[in-house]
Formats: sequence, structure tokens, C-alpha cells
Amino acid sequence: MVRNIVIVLILAVIGVPAWQVGMITLEKKKVNHVVQEQANKIKRYGNEDIVRKDLTQELVLLGLPTQFKMERLEQYKLKITYNYMASASVFDKTYYEVAETIEKVTEDGAFDRGK
Repeated sequence: MVRNIVIVLILAVIGVPAWQVGMITLEKKKVNHVVQEQANKIKRYGNEDIVRKDLTQELVLLGLPTQFKMERLEQYKLKITYNYMASASVFDKTYYEVAETIEKVTEDGAFDRGK
């Protein structure tokens, strides 16, 4: 009985933090991908308002804050800056925090307009 309790406690102390850190890492990769995808959409639509609306919807779906900055560099080039923050805690103790500024610029590619 005591052995089972110790095993459960060890799994809770090791398994939960590993799962939380893994989920934060996956979410950060997803946010990076979404921001890059939206920055590239300027080539398709050419309209900042559509990109702004789509990115806001994507961030809402992910359950993240929707504050970001957009800067028009050229006619079909856009820079999006997003501040990503997340933390993981167990028993009200925070043991892992991420605060990263994600900056993505429209990538050059084979589907650019005028090519």
C-alpha cells in the first residue's frame, strides 16, 4: 500500500511537470507556425486587415492573448511581433516560465506575386 502511494507521488512529481513543459513547447511551436503562416498570407491577400483578423482568430482558438504588432515593410512584406508567455506550476509553485518575443517576416518563396 505504501509502495503504491510512493509510486503515485513519484509519477505525479515527475510526470506532471514533464507533461506541462512538453505542452508549452508544443504550443510555442504552434504559435511560431501560426504567426509565420499569417505573415505569409500578405502575399495572397495584400490586405493587412484580413491578416490581422485571421491572426486574432487563430490566437483566440489557441486561448492566447491577442495583442500583437504588425509592420508593413514592403507592398507584399509584413513583420508580425508577438509576445508569447507561459508558465508551468505544481502545488502553486512555478517551476518553468517562458517569455519570448516572436518576430516573423514574410518569407520569400516560389509563390510570390510578380514571379
